[in-house]
Order: sequence, then C-alpha cells, then structure tokens
Amino acid sequence: MKTLFNTVATATFLVLTSLPATSQVQVRVDIPLPGLEIHVAHNAPPRTRSEHRPSRPGRDYLWVRGFWHWHASGWDWVPGRWDRPDTHGAKWVKTRYVRQGAAYVYQPGHWSNQHLIEGDDYRSWKAEHNKGQHRGHDNDSNRKKH
Repeated sequence: MKTLFNTVATATFLVLTSLPATSQVQVRVDIPLPGLEIHVAHNAPPRTRSEHRPSRPGRDYLWVRGFWHWHASGWDWVPGRWDRPDTHGAKWVKTRYVRQGAAYVYQPGHWSNQHLIEGDDYRSWKAEHNKGQHRGHDNDSNRKKH
C-alpha cells in the first residue's frame, strides 16, 4: 500500500510539475514532495540531469533543481521546478546522497520548515549497520577522569 501511495504521489507530482509555468502560477496545488522520508539505497543515484530552467513565474519563487528520488524499486528522476515556501522565511534544503560504506543514505530536498522522517528501510538498515559499533569501546562512564 505504501509503495502504491509513493508511486501515485510521484506520478501526480511529475504531471503537475510538467505543466507550463503560467499554469503553475494560476493554480497552486499543494501536493507533498515525493516523500519526506530518509531512505537507504544500495547503489548510487545516476548523474544529475541537465535541465532547461523556464522563466521565473514571480519574485517569491525559487528554482528547485531536479533530483533523483529513491523508492524501493530504484531511482526516479523528479524534474526541477519553480516553487515557493508556504511559510515566510523558509529556505530550501537540497537533496543529499550520503555514501556510508556500500550504501547511500538519501535525504530528500525539502523546505526548512518541513521535517524529514526515517523510512522503515533506513531505520532497519541503521539498526543493523550500527549493531556492534559500540562494542569494545569505552563509554564515558568507564573512562578515568583527570
């Protein structure tokens, strides 16, 4: 069910962002970005695509570059778009792909007033990845104080 929702949300997002810029100005549909969940991928995202940036629809719009969005079956390209925050003073936080060993932690782009949550796959991977990392190390309560 969750995969179906993510697929529908991504498809809706792609359709709406492919509308001409003038349509985007006339109709503002607040749909969620393709998930605000942190995920883990076991392969690197493809190279960022080169994009044509259409004219800015208004002074308060910011260009959000296209990015690769991770979901359970792979990477999907989300094209760039003009967007504006719904809260005054919010800043855009770029999409991040952080390599950790053989995995890539994907943190989707979002407005600074939005909060990322850990996806189930990331939580499981993190628990397994961190298992045993603290074994054999002194913790603060066992260290001698000078």
